[in-house]
Order: sequence, then C-alpha cells, then structure tokens
Amino acid sequence: MLAFIRGYELHIFDILYNKEKQLTSGAKGCTLTHGIAEYIAQEEMDRKNGYWWSLDSKFIAFTQVDSSEIPLYRIMHQGKGSVGPDAQEDHAYPFAGASNVKVRLGVVSIAGGPITWMDLLCGGYRDEEYLARVNWMPGNILIAQVLNRDHTKLKVLKFDIKTGQRKVMLVEEHDTWVNLHDCFTPLDKTVSGGSGGFLWASEKSGFRHLYLHDIDGRCLGPVTEGDWIVEQIAGINEATGLLYFTGTVDGPLESNLYSVRLVPSRDHSLQAPVRLTHGNGKHIVVLDHQMQRFIDIHDSLASPPKIFLCSLRDGSLITTLYDQPSGVPRFKRLKLEPPQIVQIKAADGTLLYASLYKPDETRFGPPPYKTMISVYGGPSVQLVTDSWINSVDMRAQYLRSKGVLVWKLDNRGSARRGLNFEGAVKHNFGRIDAEDQLAGAEWLINNGLAKAGRIGLYGWSYGGYLSAMTLARFPDVFCCAVAGAPVTSWDGYDTFYTEKYMGLPSENLSGYEFGSVMHHVRNVNGKLLLVHGMIDENVHFRHTARLVNAFVAAGKSYELLIFPDERHMPRRLRDRIYMEERIWEFIERNL
Repeated sequence: MLAFIRGYELHIFDILYNKEKQLTSGAKGCTLTHGIAEYIAQEEMDRKNGYWWSLDSKFIAFTQVDSSEIPLYRIMHQGKGSVGPDAQEDHAYPFAGASNVKVRLGVVSIAGGPITWMDLLCGGYRDEEYLARVNWMPGNILIAQVLNRDHTKLKVLKFDIKTGQRKVMLVEEHDTWVNLHDCFTPLDKTVSGGSGGFLWASEKSGFRHLYLHDIDGRCLGPVTEGDWIVEQIAGINEATGLLYFTGTVDGPLESNLYSVRLVPSRDHSLQAPVRLTHGNGKHIVVLDHQMQRFIDIHDSLASPPKIFLCSLRDGSLITTLYDQPSGVPRFKRLKLEPPQIVQIKAADGTLLYASLYKPDETRFGPPPYKTMISVYGGPSVQLVTDSWINSVDMRAQYLRSKGVLVWKLDNRGSARRGLNFEGAVKHNFGRIDAEDQLAGAEWLINNGLAKAGRIGLYGWSYGGYLSAMTLARFPDVFCCAVAGAPVTSWDGYDTFYTEKYMGLPSENLSGYEFGSVMHHVRNVNGKLLLVHGMIDENVHFRHTARLVNAFVAAGKSYELLIFPDERHMPRRLRDRIYMEERIWEFIERNL
C-alpha cells in the first residue's frame, strides 16, 4: 500500500491490485488541507509529513490544516516578463505575534469510512499551539507531541483511536525553551517489567539525555548522563538490552556512535557509553535490521568522507566500501588546507570554539592580515566542527588563497553545547551573539593576526542578520559586511522560530527593538553589501527593503545585490558564480 496526497486530500494505492482509494474529502484549496504539513511544521519543526501509517498498516493518522484565518503574504515575481497570477504567489505566512494555522489530528481506516477526530485542536490555544510530532505505539496507540506557544511546555498525549479520547503521558517543561527531537521510541513488552514503554530524550539536566518510561509515561530513570548530548537514537536491540546512539561524549566538535545498557543495573548505576566508531571527526551511521553491523560514513578536517562496514559488537572494520583519500590529484589541485581549531573565552569565561584559515606566510608575509569573519551564530546550527565540510569551504579557501585570513566562531546561542549555552540568547538576539563575535575579533587583534578597522564579516540568513548587526554595533573594529538574506527586524519573521527565542512582540518590546538592525543604523561607519533573492519565501525581501529605508533616512551608503528569480539562496549555477564574483569584488574594495 502506498499513501500519497493529491488535490490536498489523502489517498492510498494498492500496488498489488492496482486500485486507488481517496480517504479524506472536504479540502478547500490550499486553505483547508488533509495530510500536508503546514509551512511552520516543515520550515521550523523539522516535520515534513502530515500523515503517518499505523504499525499494522490498517490505519493512517493525518492532519487537517486550516489556514483560512492567516492573511496571505503576496510575493511578486518582478523579474518576469508577464503580469497576473503567473507572476505572483500567495503564502499563508504567520508573522510573529499573529495567528497560527489550526491543526486537527484524525485517524482513518485504509478500508475507508468515517474519520475519528482526536480530542485535539492546535492553534489559537496558547497552551496547545503546535502539533510537533506524531508517533504510533504497538496496539494502535496514537501518540502526539503538543507544544505551547511559549515553547516552555511540551505534552506527550496518548489517544484511543476509536473514541479520540486523550490522556497525558508526559509533560516536559523548561524555563528556557523545549527543543523538539526525534528520540521518542516505543519499546516491546520485554522491557520495564513486561509492561512495554518508551524512550524519551530530555534536557532537564541541561544536556539532552535519554530516559526510560513505562507504558503510562512514568519515568523509570536515566539511560545516559553527563555534560554532553545525545543526538539521535541509532538503534535498539531489546534482546541483548543494548541501546545505540550518536552523541558528543568525546567532545562537541565530534559525533560518534556509542552503546549503553538499555536498563540500568540493579544498583541503578549507569554504564559509561562504549564508543564503537574509530577516528576523530564526525560519524554518520546506519544500523542493519539484525543489529549485527553498521555503515559508518566518517569524515574529519583532514579526511574526506569514507564509508565502512563495521561490526556492531566492537566497531571493528569488516570492509571498506568507499575511500577517496585527500591526496588524489583533484584535491591536490585545490590546495586545500584544513583550518586550525582555536579555543577562546567569552566575556563571562565561557569556552568558545573557532576555526582559523590562515594565509600562506611564505606568499603573503607575516600577519596581521586582512580578515573576514564567517558568521552564522543562530540557534540550532554549529559551524566549527572536526569535519571535512570545513576543509572544503570553498569561499573560505578562496579568500585564504588571496591573502585574507578567515575566522569562524560559534558564539553562545549556537548548537550542540547544551541548553544553558544555547539559551544565552533568550529574548536577546543581536546582543550576546554579536559580543562574542567581537571577542573573537579582539582575540585575533591581540594575537597579532588581524588589525582593527581591517576586519569584515559575511553570513547568510541569521548569519546575514548577525553580520549587519555586528557591523553596526562595533564600528571601530569592523569595516565592512556582506549580509545575505538577513532578518532585519524580528517582527517580520515567523511565529515559531521568532517567539521561541524572542517571545511575543507584545511581551518583549525592548528585545525586539534592540534586536532590529534598523535600531543601530545610525552607528554604521563601514560598508554594507546586502544580498537577497526577491522571491525568498522564508526571509522575505521586505527585510532588506526595510533596512534600505533606514539607511536612506540616516543618510548612510549601502550596496545592493538582488536576484529577482531566486529564493532564500541563489540556486542556479550562473547566479552563484555571479554572486561570488560580486562578493569578492566588494571585499577587495573595502577590506
């Protein structure tokens, strides 16, 4: 059986008998849909699906999304030769502080027939605003994770699919915020005294760890603990009582596969995780269904991706599936030099990690060098890792080859360092994150690598925002910035992301004001290049237009590079090449 969406309705197709059946009806164009994840779910919640098969394949749970109360935001295709409907698109985009879509959760039999609606309506109710995750447990028990609008409380609800009645199994609460994850994992009846149960990940200790719960949601105790995070559950072997997960036990710049006992020992002591992957860097793993072997995709700053088949018993190598050493001719021609990992201290003493791409001293002489800081800095992203992706950062490598020092710093607020580290930016975008970037620049200056007034910044999306913000806040240190698709005022971004970190606009007026780039335009002394796609449906071109208005009002100069037919990032090869050429010209002129 194959499930799919057509005409905003849920259908199934019987592959064996070549028969199709429509399971839902009543959709009203794009304003009332069945089985489709709404924009916020796809963009911000990492939930791409709007329907879920039951474990026995007899039922499908699905969402009904009502966006009729969301004002449409129109994007005009200014680069087209035509006008009218084919040169415009309308989006139900919920801006910070405004209404969200309404989401119901239904269950339908694959045989068709009436829909059972669960006792749940998300959207418009501050305590149950977002349908974050949906899972099935054995016995056709439907599970939904529901998040409040403030992002401080997440409920795990259990539904009877015959009646739609609900029961609260678990409540996760944090004063900072609750981060969504995909670690909810049902267990067989062999676990927890024969009653079944599930694994759950919580950051109640400050770091994401796994906890064992019984079928009613009662916590039976931790499975992992420590000042590091569990990233994903890779697999569970209930027969041997072993759990496999990826995490940062060996440091926040790496990712490795580990095993631990699923059920703690009789004295409730936890076994230290056993590492199964070999070699520093990042490991992406896929376990086989027999829980005997795993695929290990391994890379590091010094090594491009290699793929191995390994034993799940001890991590030993079975065979090499793919190996392309960095010494092959095409890599040699690029003259890639891995960046150096540096540790510095933030103003409050917090340890920060940075990457340093230093020009060849034999070609360009001793430092200080012209310097560009590559910035992201927002939540849920980490730039500085022991990964090949940093060695093949071609813009950084190109700038280095031109005698420009490139620096990347993960400020407080970025990912994989625990909730307290990430939560430093709560209600304060543009403050601590920019100040940490300043601390990085000052470290370079104090170590003779860079010179104040000869340092620029570049970044995209949140990085575009932080580049412009840092340029404006610290004009004596930074002389130029490239801001790609920047959010310039948080009242113009979406509900879920913005309110999670900044709160509601009506409840954090000072934070929204300070966090707007327009608030700091009067301080700008350096040169700013704004880069934006005019049909960007994520960070609307309106952000750049508002900042341009502020520059005009303040009598400040700016440069603008627009792509009329591009979205959040230029995708066409010709546009990317053109963009990189214009960015280099800007850097060369202004650094």
